[in-house]
Parts: sequence; structure tokens; C-alpha cells
Amino acid sequence: MDESLVVTLDNLYPALIQCFAVIICGYVAGRIGLVTEEQSSGLNTFVGTFSLPSLIFLSLASLNLSDVNWYFLLAILVSKALVFLSVVLVTLLVSRPFSAARAGLYAIFCTQSNDFAIGFPIVLALYKTTHPDYVNYLYLVAPVSLAILNPFGFVLMEVSQDRGENEQSKWTTVANVARNIATNPIVFMTTLGMLANVLFNHTLPPVMEDVLNVFGSAFTGTALFLLGLRMVGKVQKLHGFALLVPGILIAVKLLALPLVTREVVSLILQFSEHNSTEVEDLSTYGFLYGTFPSAPSVFVYATRYSMDVDLIACAMVACTFLSAPLMFASAKMVIASNLDPKQFMKTLSLFEFDISIAAILAAIWILVLFIMNKSYQNFHQRMVLYLVISQLVGCVGFLLGHIPLTAIHYAHFILETVGDLSARLWTCLLATALLLVECRNLCSLMRLQPLFLFAAWGLPTLAVAVLMMTTTPQPVGTGETYEYGRTQAAVILFVLITSLVVTVGCLILHQWYLRRQKQYLLLVRETNESSSHPAAADHSPVRNGGTMSPRRASNKPEDGESLCSTKPSINDRGQPERQTSEERQMASQEDNILRLIVLLVFLTCSVFISLSVCIWRIVMEGITGVYVELLFLDTSLNRGQSLLVLAVYGLDSNTILEPLLSRVTRLWYGGETLQLPAFEDLLFETRHVSEQFISHHLDQCRQDIITDTRWRLRRYRQVFSGSSLVSWLVAHSVVADRSQATEYCSHLVLGRVIAHVGGSQPFFDRSDTWYGFVSHN
Repeated sequence: MDESLVVTLDNLYPALIQCFAVIICGYVAGRIGLVTEEQSSGLNTFVGTFSLPSLIFLSLASLNLSDVNWYFLLAILVSKALVFLSVVLVTLLVSRPFSAARAGLYAIFCTQSNDFAIGFPIVLALYKTTHPDYVNYLYLVAPVSLAILNPFGFVLMEVSQDRGENEQSKWTTVANVARNIATNPIVFMTTLGMLANVLFNHTLPPVMEDVLNVFGSAFTGTALFLLGLRMVGKVQKLHGFALLVPGILIAVKLLALPLVTREVVSLILQFSEHNSTEVEDLSTYGFLYGTFPSAPSVFVYATRYSMDVDLIACAMVACTFLSAPLMFASAKMVIASNLDPKQFMKTLSLFEFDISIAAILAAIWILVLFIMNKSYQNFHQRMVLYLVISQLVGCVGFLLGHIPLTAIHYAHFILETVGDLSARLWTCLLATALLLVECRNLCSLMRLQPLFLFAAWGLPTLAVAVLMMTTTPQPVGTGETYEYGRTQAAVILFVLITSLVVTVGCLILHQWYLRRQKQYLLLVRETNESSSHPAAADHSPVRNGGTMSPRRASNKPEDGESLCSTKPSINDRGQPERQTSEERQMASQEDNILRLIVLLVFLTCSVFISLSVCIWRIVMEGITGVYVELLFLDTSLNRGQSLLVLAVYGLDSNTILEPLLSRVTRLWYGGETLQLPAFEDLLFETRHVSEQFISHHLDQCRQDIITDTRWRLRRYRQVFSGSSLVSWLVAHSVVADRSQATEYCSHLVLGRVIAHVGGSQPFFDRSDTWYGFVSHN
């Protein structure tokens, strides 16, 4: 390895450790109270008003403007503008309720990077010997967000705030935004720095330079420490759908923005007079720049406008730490740009081999789990099962490629290609099914199942067969091309584009239909409330369960059988139990939908990365560090799709531990473990029986039947058998016979009067099943 590369590696590790070590120290200091909020506010004032503006002014005033590549700055502006506009449009389409402020805030989060606190040490460590001028670009690209893009976001937030509070004139809104920009110290000192550069011919007077150096040298450590302080108390306990939005924002910031930046920089610099080496260096630098996490100032904007404060705080903290491995990988790929590509192809093959084995084990685990829990009875999870089977086939096909036999090679190509293509098609079909259930019903979707099976498995098989019969394979050595040339590349490109467009479109339309449905249900509820009155309360259809529920209105039950059949409900004991059961069913269905959306988001990221690699191969730009990084990332997300499914479906204690514990408990204690309903959801009869027994029979019964016993290697004190309690109730004429006594005791279990010694809730009239009285203090 070249000596300069060794030096760069030696600088990289300390830079990364330095950044996150200081951040963690700041977090710990704030967490244990060594630094108070008032002291943190003082540090924030020093960094934002004195240290950072001085550093920016000093760097820009001494910068040789003739060496600046203005095409690169234009490319950064265009790439950020594309991402900014895309985030605004998508947020406006899917957010509910409609919020322009949320769109502006999310767009700022996805485009404003932490250029100075984290970006500066990393860029300095990587480029101070090879491209020292790259560090100065950070001071030039910062105003791209602060002075050009962010004002559009501020306008959206100001307009939304004006509508929510009091109507102000357009000129007032514009004046507020202009004042915020003009009083921003970073923007102000950037302008002064450019003026000073022209005035002093990029050479500041020594006295001024020394003073600014004192402030600027204090920036890095103080800013990183302050970033750690700001993380204290920012991560709230977000669950369910609240975790989905931060995940999407982080994916856009750390995955989409770097790729868009790299491609835009390469495209724009093609029209300049720079040589190919400089174009490649700047495009790689643009990719690295895109991986910097979001700036903490976004949280300040969220707090100021009272918009998704907890969500942005969670996303900011997660984005900062998730960016660490991505920046490390990006930095290593920058270093690896000049190394032998064959060495990386060998490493990539071994890496893909390991990922495939792990993915096969994950796929087998998911298949066993879905079959044991009968999850395949749910239509959506049945399609997830088909997706896992396709992923399993692709991984097995890849492993077969390591067997040096001609016949095995054909089987390897068929299984790998069909498995990979069908997995991509199942991704968009899953999104299609999600949308159709929302806007149609499950019965019509189940009728399309044969078509889905043919589209996902039949079409890839047919395409591979035609490809092998009409195209001559060619040797592939370094991963730059496909085995069957551009024909295979065209097939893969078509499938990836179709999968990406359909999946993203269906997810957007699903959120739109979901918003419309909730508005409709709200209107129905308001109409029912306005049409009902107290005099008709006894005859209201609410008493008979006639109120429209979200599940009935949407006509989307948990599985196809419950929708397409007209079986009556077996639970006719009362309206409260029906409502409780329906609420549990709705919660389960919402959880399944959420899991499916999260999985589709992960799979969409995988498709996007694969599409980038495919386009790169077709264009034949050659192997570079960024390309190698994309190959590793594509391998992880493509071969590891089963691991993504495992993370979403296979690591839930509700689907793994509870069924296992239920079987163990049933085997050991002789009863099946159940979850008791909340006490307020119990029937009046259950509460009445429990209160009556406690008031009139508990003391006497306790004296008559409790005993100490040993059962299955364990000793129990003050317990009684189920049969002894039944006999006591019959003997004391509390009930007429043992059948009524058993039902009576079931009420006592639900009412928390008695409980099984091992946590088995149902009551059994058996002499080998032991219970105890629950203490009521």
C-alpha cells in the first residue's frame, strides 16, 4: 500500500474516535448533571456566535478563490435542491393532517449536514495531505443550505404557523424569514469573509488573524461536546408508527443524499474542463459529504416552531450514531480508490458467501416460525412467506456457484437470478396488496393471488429461460458486467425500476387512502353523535353494536376467511366483550400493517441501492472506491433481505417466547396460559360474583380448603385444588351443581379472586390443578 494511504488511515481512526468520544463525554456530562442547561446554553452561545463564525470568516477570508471549483458548488446546490424538493412533495402528499411546516422541517433535516462539528475533523484527516483545499469547501457549501434552501423551509413553517395562529400579511412573513437569515451569524460571517477576501487579497492582517485563530481553534472540541449535551433527554420512548418517520428521514439523509450528490457531481463536472481523475475525486468527496449526519440546529428549528420536537430529536441522535459506520466505510472507500479492484472482488465474494449463509438460516427460521404460528393464514404474511422463499432460492443459487461443475453452474445461474428477480417483484406486489386492501377489500385481492404467483415466479423463470436460449454467456472477472451482457442488465434494470416505482407509489397512495378513510370515519362519528340524543339512548344502535367501527368500515379483517365467510360470532355474552375482542383485533391488524410498511421501506432502500449499482455497471464508469462501497452495501441489502424480514417479523417476543412458554406451562402446570382482560372490561356478572364471594364466603372458604402440598418437585403453601373449591361451593349451597360451580370459579379467576399457582389462568375442576387466593389489601 502506498505510504500516503497508510498516513491517511492513521489519521482516519483517531479522527473518528475523537469525534464520538467527545460526543459521548458531553452526553455523560449532561446526563449525570455535571453541566446544567444554563451552562449548556452558554456554550451554545459561544460556539454559535463567536467560535464558528470566527472560523468561517478566517477560512473564507484567506481562501484563494481562483482555486475554487465553482462547478462542484453548483453540483452540491443542485443535489441538495433535488432532495429538498422531493422530501417536500412526498411529505405534502402523505402527511396527515396536511402540514406545510412539517414538509419544510423534514426537508431541512434531510439536506442540512453537520459540516463543521463532525465533517471538519473527518475531511481534515482524509484530505489534508492529498487535497488540503477540500477542507475549505465546507465553508462554501454551508451557505447552500443556510442561505438558499433553508429559507424555503422557513417560509413553509412561517406560513403554516401564521395560519394556525393569526393571519399575517405576506410581507410580514417574508420580513420574518429575511430577518432570520440576515441575523444568522454563519450567513453573516460568510458574507463578511467573502468581502474581506476581496478587500485584503486573501491575506488578513496578522493581528486580526491571531484573534480569529483563538476563537476558531476552540470550535471543534466545544462543538462536539455541545452536541453530546444536546442529546440528553432528547430521545423519547417512541413506538410503533412514530419510529417509521425517523427511519425514513435517516435513510434519505444517509443513503439517498450521498448517492444523488455523487451522481450530480459526476454529471455536472463532465461539462467542465477538469480531467477524469479530478472529477472522480470530487464526486467521491461529494459522496462522503452526503454521509455527514444532520445538523443539531434542525432540532432548534423544530422547537421554535413546535413541530415534531420528539421525532426530530430521536432522528437527530440516531442519525448521528448511524452515520459513524457509514462515514467510516465511505472514508475507507475513498482510500481504496487507487487499489487493485480484483482484491476487493475476492473480498466481496467471501462477504457475499457469509451473508448468504446467514440469510439462509434466517429464512429457515422465518419459515418455521410462520408455519408453527400459522401466520400464513393472514394474506399479507403469506406474501411475506413467498418473499422469504424467493430470497432463500436466490441465496442457495449463489452458494451453488462455488461448486466448480458446469451443470451446477447452470443451476446456480437459474436459481440465483430467478430468486433475486422474484424477490424484487414480491416487494412491489406486497406494496400493491397493501394498497388494494385499503382501497378495495381482501376478497378481491385473494382472487388475484394466482396472478401474483405467476407475475412473481412465472415471469422471472420465463425471462431467464429466454435469456439462456438466446444469449451467449461471457466471462465476468471483476463484477463490472453481467454474465449475459446488456440483455441481462436490461432485464434486471426493468425489474428494479418497476419494483421501485410501484412500491413507492403504492406506499404514497396507501397513506393517502388511509388519511381519507380516517376523515370519513371522523365524519361518520360526528354525524352519529349529532343525530343521537339522551331520550333515545335506550334504543340507540350503539347498545346493539350498531356503531360503525374502523374495522367494519374498512372491511379489512385479519384474514380472508373472516371476510369471505358469514359465520356468526361465537362470543354472544355481551357487547363489552365484543368491543374488547374487536379492539384487540384492530390492534393486531394495525401492528401487522405497520410491520409490513417498515419492511417495505427497508426493501425499497435495497432496491434503490441495487438500481444504482445496475446503472453504474451499464454506464461502465469503472471500479472506484464509491462503487466498491455500493457493491458491499448492495450485497448486504440484497443477499441479506431475509435478515431484514427477520428483524421485522422474527425477533418479536409475542410470536416466539409466548407460544413456547405457553406450551411449557401447559405441559408443566396442566393448563394453557392466557392473558386476563382488564378489570374495567369485565362483565357486570363477573364483577358482581367476585365482590359477592369476597364479602360473604372468602374467609370461611379460606379456612376450610387451603392446605400445603408438594406437586411436581415444588412445594406450595396455602393452596387448594380446583375440585376442592368446587366441592365447597356445592356443599355450602352457593351453586346448585358442579357445572355451575366451575363457571362460578371461572368468574373468580377473571375477577382476580383466585389464581393458578403457575400463572395458568383458566379454572379446571381437577384434583391435580392448584390455585391460591389473591391477596386483597
